[in-house]
Amino acid sequence: MTAAVTAADPRYTWRTVLLSALVAIIPIAVSVSWKAKALPMLALVVVGIVMMFRQADTRTRYRIVRAIVIVGLLRFAYAVFSIAWHGLGWGELDLPAQTLIFLCTAAAFTAMLDWRLIWTIFALTTCVLGGSCIVQHHLLGVERAYGTNGGDWSAIEFTMVTLCMVLFSIIRLIQPGVSRGERLLHALAIAIGAYGAILTQSRGPMLAFVPSLLVVVAVHVRRTGRWHGAALCVGVLVAGVITATTALNHQVMHRFGEVHGEISTFSEHNVAGPVRERLAMWEVAVQAFREHPLDGVGIDQFGSFTRELATQGDASPIIARYDHPHNEYLEAAATGGVPLLIITLLVFVLPAVHFIRRLGHPDEWTAMLATAGLALVVMYALSAFTDNVFYRAMPHSFYMYLVFGLALATALPTRVALAGRREATG
Repeated sequence: MTAAVTAADPRYTWRTVLLSALVAIIPIAVSVSWKAKALPMLALVVVGIVMMFRQADTRTRYRIVRAIVIVGLLRFAYAVFSIAWHGLGWGELDLPAQTLIFLCTAAAFTAMLDWRLIWTIFALTTCVLGGSCIVQHHLLGVERAYGTNGGDWSAIEFTMVTLCMVLFSIIRLIQPGVSRGERLLHALAIAIGAYGAILTQSRGPMLAFVPSLLVVVAVHVRRTGRWHGAALCVGVLVAGVITATTALNHQVMHRFGEVHGEISTFSEHNVAGPVRERLAMWEVAVQAFREHPLDGVGIDQFGSFTRELATQGDASPIIARYDHPHNEYLEAAATGGVPLLIITLLVFVLPAVHFIRRLGHPDEWTAMLATAGLALVVMYALSAFTDNVFYRAMPHSFYMYLVFGLALATALPTRVALAGRREATG
């Protein structure tokens, strides 16, 4: 079953600890630029393949989530088609091919795992991610912190990943039956992670975080009927954010205040500025989709299309430096046409449906993991409106690894699900 294996459980062995730790360190591994991060990923791929061949239960879970698996395979297959159709270099297959890797690592989530240990390591990871931004801003003098991966161009995606980890700690913090020490750790992770995210000054992920948090709270209240703890957590978080953005880092509020002005003054001759540049890129992406509705301009070719228009005087030279339109849906439509847009939508919709169906499961850990999966999907799906969430390895790996993994972890075979219901009803 999905329930956490405790140290007192006779099935709790050194293999359980090792595999649980391996599963838990991947989010921090993909958030740093060290090449050694490939080693734990390779180990999980090997474990996953072995489990698929040896464990009937694992294969059953893959069948239960086959729609999600098929969409992952289609995403890879369409990238192969697009590269061949448009005569592109096979280097463009790098990120789509990683989908296959994460379909294999997901099998490890079907093993007996110590989920308390995993969530504890997740909290420590959140402290590292948020702490890196605090160090950059307050000790190194970086005005806009960007975290541990990719430099200042990756600040938005790093913020999104960090806030997803904050959501995970919130889910665990408000869950009933959590020890005081564990609650304190997750509270610390929330404080450090949220403040570190604020220091990146990335507006899109911050806006996406609000509805994602409301989803988490709504699920908790509906499942447990307890709203006091969740309300207190949200109240403290809101108070902390207001304090941080007004007293400690007022630049964040200034950036939000610029949005309306940039939108209202956007024109063909006034494109400079983060918001105006996005609007200009979105216009180009829509044009690309209109001209190539069925096959797009080719995987990862938005930048080339934009630069060609700029050379002809049909697009602003200011946006010619960008390779992506800062909108995942428009990226899919422009580079892959209708087929890739549908696949991208399904990458969000199908996991969301899967997790929603399991929010009320009688097993506490299954319900908690489903909540975490849903929060992750909502966060990414909303962030995708203002930025590309899959064009860098870090955010792409984070999403694919956890969504496939959590989907399999919560895809209980019928016999296990029925056993859980019998336990719940006595």
